Amino acid sequence: FRSVRVEGEVSNYKLYPSGHRYFSLKDEGAQIRAVLFRGRDRFIYGDVRDGQTVVVSGSLGVYEKKGEYQIYAQSVEVRGLGNLLLELEKRKARLAAEGLFDPDRKRPLPAFPARIGIVTSRQGAVLRDMVRVARSRWPAVGIVLAPAQVQGEGAAEDIAAALAALYGHGNVELIIVGRGGGSVEDLWAFNEEAVVRAIAASPVPTISAVGHETDFTLADLVADLRAPTPTAAAQTALPDRMETAERVTGLALRARRAERNLRETLRRELRIAAGAIADPRPLVRARRYELAKETDALAAGMQRLLRAGRERLLGLTHEVRLGSPSAWVSRKRAEVAVLLERAGRRISTVREEPRRRLGVYQGKLSALDPTAVLSRGYAIAMRRSTGAALRSKAEAAPGDQLDIRVSDGVFGAVVEGKTN
Repeated sequence: FRSVRVEGEVSNYKLYPSGHRYFSLKDEGAQIRAVLFRGRDRFIYGDVRDGQTVVVSGSLGVYEKKGEYQIYAQSVEVRGLGNLLLELEKRKARLAAEGLFDPDRKRPLPAFPARIGIVTSRQGAVLRDMVRVARSRWPAVGIVLAPAQVQGEGAAEDIAAALAALYGHGNVELIIVGRGGGSVEDLWAFNEEAVVRAIAASPVPTISAVGHETDFTLADLVADLRAPTPTAAAQTALPDRMETAERVTGLALRARRAERNLRETLRRELRIAAGAIADPRPLVRARRYELAKETDALAAGMQRLLRAGRERLLGLTHEVRLGSPSAWVSRKRAEVAVLLERAGRRISTVREEPRRRLGVYQGKLSALDPTAVLSRGYAIAMRRSTGAALRSKAEAAPGDQLDIRVSDGVFGAVVEGKTN
């Protein structure tokens, strides 16, 4: 038979190191052997153990070595669990329709929580493991325990009450709700509506850590984050102190490097500016040379214009003397008058251009003149022995005699010390 479905009481249930599970199904009048091979574990619905009534789905074959019929199970379901899972799906759909599982409700976890709350059983290894991991990762964190019954009758109400106590008095920034692994029935309290709504009402981010990685409950869906195990929840909730210290050290090194580069840039710019103010003579000489060249060029152009006008006038006079017609003379006189007027305007322009350029250069020279800087409140410190200007406090030592030049004169000073 390729497909059979058999209900019976479990006996001689054994899990072998190979991962295969062997057991017998019996009722008042008959018994048959069954096997569930490794890899089919996920199709076990409920906590299967001796004495329970289960429904096995699979195929019927013959175990040839003993000549016995045997069921090769594809799934094993504890009797009554099917109705329980059906009720779970209905509850999940109803709460999802209310928006309790929406991704938009998920909140980010605090990066460095000062206090965390834990809702779990006071007994067992789960609490010890979470506290150990929390202390090793972030020793400064405060831990507030709200103990609760995590399975059995009344567990859901106890978990909801523990959460409410943390909300009212815990003063925590993050809450972990969890327990160790178990069967569907063992974890059922975390599927109850009272627990789901209590987690949804949390004023701070929550982490659900129920069972093992393969276990899923409605608490996992409503929490801000689902951790595969309680230990993983503690690791996720808190930063690692060594990694944090390395990050802080790296940021401090980058900040010092940036500060050093900025200081060097400012020093370089100040040295350039100080050099320009302290000794403007090369720039002044260059500007004087350019001004002299421009003045010579303007003077030469003016001489050429006057010479051309004079030659033109002489030529016209010669033509008049040769022809002497009165109309021609009148016309040429008018032309000469126009030329003379143009020449006068050109000469005026040529004369004004050197004055204008001279004014521009004088303005530039004034901007570079050290005395102009001094008139704005600055001073130049010079070593008395050499007359050299000081460009950095490193060039001065206590006891050095200096001359301080200000806008209206010079006075002496002695270095007493240095300040930052």
